[in-house]
Order: sequence, then C-alpha cells, then structure tokens
Amino acid sequence: MKFFTDKTVKNDYLLIKIKDYLKMDNFDQWKEVYIDPGVYELKKSDLYSWEGEINITDFLNSLPDNHYFSFDYPCDMNKQYTNLFIEKSWHNAQLYHLFPQYIVTVQFAYNNYQSFIEWFDKYNNMDIKSGILAIGNVCRFNYLNEFVKHCLDYAFSRCKHNKMHIYGLSFRIIKYAYGLSKKYNIEFSIDNTKWTRAINNKLRSKYKVACTTSNRQEFFDEYLKTIKERGVILENTKFIKG
Repeated sequence: MKFFTDKTVKNDYLLIKIKDYLKMDNFDQWKEVYIDPGVYELKKSDLYSWEGEINITDFLNSLPDNHYFSFDYPCDMNKQYTNLFIEKSWHNAQLYHLFPQYIVTVQFAYNNYQSFIEWFDKYNNMDIKSGILAIGNVCRFNYLNEFVKHCLDYAFSRCKHNKMHIYGLSFRIIKYAYGLSKKYNIEFSIDNTKWTRAINNKLRSKYKVACTTSNRQEFFDEYLKTIKERGVILENTKFIKG
C-alpha cells in the first residue's frame, strides 16, 4: 500500500494542492505525486479559486509520467451543493478520463449507499487510461461503520481497474480496506494528514495530542509504523523502521 501525504515530512508519495504544485519546480524526492484541486476551498464556495485560470488539458499534458491530477468536487465539503458537485465531478470525469495523468474520482451523495452504488457503477465502467479509480466522500468517517464497510466491499469486489485510491481514509479503516485490496489483487493507495494527532501513548506522553513543526516527522513515522504493525505492507520507505 502507498501512503500519500503533504510535503512537510519525508515520504515517497506526495499529495499536494494544485496551487502549491504550480509554485514548485523540483519533485525529484518523490516517487509519485497526486495533485489535489484543494477541496477545503469548497467549504465556503461552489467552485475552486483557480477555476478558469488553468487550462486543464494543457496541464494534464504537461505532467510527468508519475504525476497525476484529480479535478473533483467532494460533497462532504459542502452538502448544500451535493447535486451540483456530483454533476461537476461526473462532467470532468467524462472530459478527462482518457488522459493518462488523470485520476477518476467517484463522488456521490454523502452517507448514501444507493447513491454510491449508482455512481460507482458509472465511473467503474469508464475506460480510465491512468488505471486509477479513486473514492471520495469517506474522509469524515473515523470508524468502519456499516455504510463504509458496504461501500468498500462493493467497490473492491467490482473494480475493473488495477489501481484504487481512497482519499482521507482513517486509521481504523485502513487494515480492512487493505485486506480487500489483497483479496481482489488491486494496487491500493490512500492519503491523509490525520497522523498529526498522536497515534499512541508514546507520543501522547511525550508531546500530548497534536504535533508541532519540530516533531512532525516523528508523528508521521509513528503513524506509518503503527499501520505496519497491523499487518499492512507499506511501499513507503522514507520513515523510521522498527
């Protein structure tokens, strides 16, 4: 499993907002880069601040082979725009799914299993040139409840593509999703920054709950180490082992 996160720590796999990506000129330290549209902007708006300023086709064509971009609108950021965000995400998937650097991301009505099935099937039947089918709208679930379990079971058992990425997957769900990826032989990756909260008593006793700039790498390393101890095989190498 590949674990993507932000550029504040040493890691093999980078998740970065498009506005930050455009300001950088050297990505040699990362094996792969996933470019995010900056979904938290949607908490106060129905569009991204950079929309209309970037030609998406030109941008996708400019990306190196190990850099990928998703242009989707997660409904859990702003539920009043659920239908609009679903429509926009689907529209972009139709426009860009044949670009080899585009991550096709399934968006659906938040916490609605029937909506998930309907939209997963549509996205899953696309000819996705990158081979990456991503799942959005689950980052706010901290536990493996029935909704998340059913969604993951459905997605992995029916996925027609060789790679699946899940955005913001919480620690308590990772092992279950990883098990499904092995069962159905799907290359699996996730991202999050939830490791900034202490994952174990060692960190809590030493630093209390949240990390600071000075101990950020230690928090990240402990998070990946704990995932590994739960039987998940990580492809990440730039963290402290032991």
